[in-house]
Amino acid sequence: MASEANAIPTYPIRDVARLTGINPVTLRAWQRRYGLLKPARTEKGHRLYSEDDISTIRYILHWLEQGVSIGQVKSLLDTPTPEVSGSNWQQAQAQLLDSAMALNLGRLEAEVLELASLYPAELVLRKVIEPWLLALAQLHRPDAQLIEQSARALLMRLLQQMLTIKSGPVLAVARVGQVLAQHALLTQFELQGLECRSLDLGVLDPHTLPLAVGRLKFDALVIVLGAGLSQSWFLDADAVLPERCFYVGELGTLYQQQGWLNRPFSVCVSDIKREHDASFSLV
Repeated sequence: MASEANAIPTYPIRDVARLTGINPVTLRAWQRRYGLLKPARTEKGHRLYSEDDISTIRYILHWLEQGVSIGQVKSLLDTPTPEVSGSNWQQAQAQLLDSAMALNLGRLEAEVLELASLYPAELVLRKVIEPWLLALAQLHRPDAQLIEQSARALLMRLLQQMLTIKSGPVLAVARVGQVLAQHALLTQFELQGLECRSLDLGVLDPHTLPLAVGRLKFDALVIVLGAGLSQSWFLDADAVLPERCFYVGELGTLYQQQGWLNRPFSVCVSDIKREHDASFSLV
């Protein structure tokens, strides 16, 4: 049984978002649509969460990571030994792919927005969006290029629209090497899920970076790594990079194996948050 202290509501929704990685919009949706959370209210109507509520959120995350849909979680929370079959993530990927191949952009938009509102950004990206983008790139049919381009354009537009956070640390995002602009935008979306605002610096220019650091006043710089970089690039860049600077991107694993990375690196920013939390200023 939970202790009385654990049941005392003391955390506002922004603090809960930073502690759990679930943004306030999603927390409210879990409460209103599925009754998964029952936070207390202040006299002014603001939500307050307890330690027990935070434990429940983490338990919900456990099931989501296993591929359980958010609509199925409530019954599992009250079941001592629940049995789960199938994967919500595979179903979501299939739905997005079907909508894209049918060029039904209205349905595709609704499906993407639904996922973004109900699930943490990191899970949506790793479990659905990234595998879906890969599947689009591997289509072999006469209209494959049309399908992929229209779906990617829609996704990029929606991600831009969803970058609405107004508070939290400010992270500048830049890309280097041979890497698509969409990877920077996906990073920005994931940062918003971590309660961080972001600035898109585009392709990193080491010559103008000191001006950006002085004028834009961001808290840290995240660099999305692409192909084609050399050891000398990393050595030259290190002289102008700000103190709080992080590398992300799958290709970074190759540069790391070469011993060229002299700044913290992880494949995604959520891993950076977990591994370098103090210097990343996320909580």
